[in-house]
Amino acid sequence: MKRIQLLLCGLFLIAMIAGCTPRRGSGSTANQQTDALIPKTKYGYQQERVDQLAKFVSTSLIKPAGVLSQNQTGGDSDFLLSESAGLWLIYLAQSGKNAQFREVYRQTVKNFDSNGLLMYRLQLAPQRRSKVNATLDDLRVIRALSLYAAQNHDDRYQEKAARRFADLKRKVGRAGQLRDFYDSHSHQVSSLTSLAYYDLLTLKISETQQAYSRQLQLVQQGYLGSQFPLYAANYDWSRKQYSRQPLNTSEALLTLLHLAEVKHLRAESLQWLSHRVTGRTLYNRYQVNGTVSDREESAANYAIAARIFAVTKHPRLYQLAMNHVWRFQIQDRRSKIWGGLGDANQSVSYAFNDLQALIAAGD
Repeated sequence: MKRIQLLLCGLFLIAMIAGCTPRRGSGSTANQQTDALIPKTKYGYQQERVDQLAKFVSTSLIKPAGVLSQNQTGGDSDFLLSESAGLWLIYLAQSGKNAQFREVYRQTVKNFDSNGLLMYRLQLAPQRRSKVNATLDDLRVIRALSLYAAQNHDDRYQEKAARRFADLKRKVGRAGQLRDFYDSHSHQVSSLTSLAYYDLLTLKISETQQAYSRQLQLVQQGYLGSQFPLYAANYDWSRKQYSRQPLNTSEALLTLLHLAEVKHLRAESLQWLSHRVTGRTLYNRYQVNGTVSDREESAANYAIAARIFAVTKHPRLYQLAMNHVWRFQIQDRRSKIWGGLGDANQSVSYAFNDLQALIAAGD
């Protein structure tokens, strides 16, 4: 009798496990929702430039240890960032490089994962992992997993994305709002929410409608006004107020991109950006009154602008922004960074610029 009971229990467990096993090709609603995670952006444009950049990234930034933050290594530059890993995963998912995606994701977890969060930095020599995450980097990886799942109709990867989001929200979430980071050493959470960190489209498919609406509202209420139609850098929960600190343009543009992806980009913001790109005056830093505080330019800023124009369906502005991106590409075949976006004199190219451009180039 006891043997029969044990046999029945075993069969019951097998049935339960089979019922819980992720199934491929089920066409779940969650997968269908992720189809818009990456817009088609290329418009059949500048393929030779794109191929040169992709070759540079693959040979100079992608190493067995992971994605380098810049092409030169040694000393302080010998580290990996979860930011670069997330951007590379988005590109691989977008491009349909499925086997490489799976391997890079495995490596990303190995390098950065700590109890479900991705610590933002890994020093290679000596190997030392940071104690804090960067919430946007976690969301980028979640977006990449969701995109891969959607394109391959693979519920297993959608479940990986869902588990990662649940872990992220448990650590950095407070009263329905995500904070910038969680310190795994002190077990403290940041008092800030950077508006650029709210990847709204990823939140829209991961959150409840109520939580997503509150997060969208937090971003929208950070609007600086029609005279300078960008958004505050962050919201301070301890002071209950938006920041008045200068804007890093890359982060300011990411806020616009995230709003555009959920169809909440203001016409004034799009017009401001189109004027900056048309006039080649998209500078690296602004005061909150619109005064320029750093007149340097970056390839990443023009690439993010191109992504905004792609999402909002402005092909001419998209191509103009990409033309500005290619101004930074090294065309001298004798250079160590031929094909990369960077400084020919110092032979240095940064992954953030290169990877934003590859994503902007689309598929």
